[in-house]
Amino acid sequence: MLGTLRLPSWPLARQPSRSLHLLFGACGIPHPSKAAKGGEDAFFCDEAKGTFGVADGVGGSASAFVDPGEFSRALLRSCDERLDGSCEALRAVLAGTAQRLREAPVAGSSTLLVGQLEPEGATLRLLNIGDCGAMLLRPAARRFRAGGTVAWPRVVLRTTAGADAHLQDQAPLHTSAVAQVLRTAEQTHYFNCPYQLDGEMEQAAGADEVRATARVGDVLLVATDGVARRVPQLQAADEAAAREAVDALAAAIGEAAAATGAREDEARGREGLPTPFAAAAAQEGYTFHGGKRDDVAVLAGVVRAGPPPAGLRRRLGNLEYVDSY
Repeated sequence: MLGTLRLPSWPLARQPSRSLHLLFGACGIPHPSKAAKGGEDAFFCDEAKGTFGVADGVGGSASAFVDPGEFSRALLRSCDERLDGSCEALRAVLAGTAQRLREAPVAGSSTLLVGQLEPEGATLRLLNIGDCGAMLLRPAARRFRAGGTVAWPRVVLRTTAGADAHLQDQAPLHTSAVAQVLRTAEQTHYFNCPYQLDGEMEQAAGADEVRATARVGDVLLVATDGVARRVPQLQAADEAAAREAVDALAAAIGEAAAATGAREDEARGREGLPTPFAAAAAQEGYTFHGGKRDDVAVLAGVVRAGPPPAGLRRRLGNLEYVDSY
């Protein structure tokens, strides 16, 4: 459910060191022209291990009659297998993946973002190369005489009838001012040309590695470049509610991004419609009208207290399209 984020304790600051775990929601929507082959984006999340990742097959490979999705899935599957839930360095995981791809080459190239919430303590670690993105958000907390401690101000969404709603994709009346604890930076050579990994893995050394200390109630967003940034808040009163919330959040962001991409794609070549893609092109000295529709892959997570409970999920996105790797 979307709405108020209900927090388990007050105050959130200066919590003692303790085990945390992540609950994930996920959404993947391929471009319609790529749907039959599973798209070119891939993702995984493993709640038991606290590991996750997204990869975006670079479309330029298609000009050489290569399916970029095959490489992004092979890259991410290898990372998933090597992230075993221990505190192994992410660069070591990437090095092991590079060795595997050299031994069993797969054509194509891809951006990559992988991460882990360490099993002991509260450190969130990320490794990024290219233009996928991640944000760790921390809602402000406020105590009420009735109702306990909640994130504040809450997000109120306007429906067509004017009433409040949980899952309506409408403009918010007002938005919570959450703290942005961490945000990755895009790595691009020039406009629309991100850093990327291929079978030689030569650019792996240029990956950014960042970390932050997570707290209970933090919201993690991880996405490929086809995802628009739209962050409603979560209802996270208990484990079941949190699970429903992250599913709804991932779906809401993914569907909003896909719908926006479709509208921008329809406007391609027409003047007068400002889009993020056109604005980014203008900053680089290019003239582009309309937008660029793309695959969508998004993970939404919420940090929970305590060790991972039983019944956690492992989601592999469209990695099942890898048959021989």
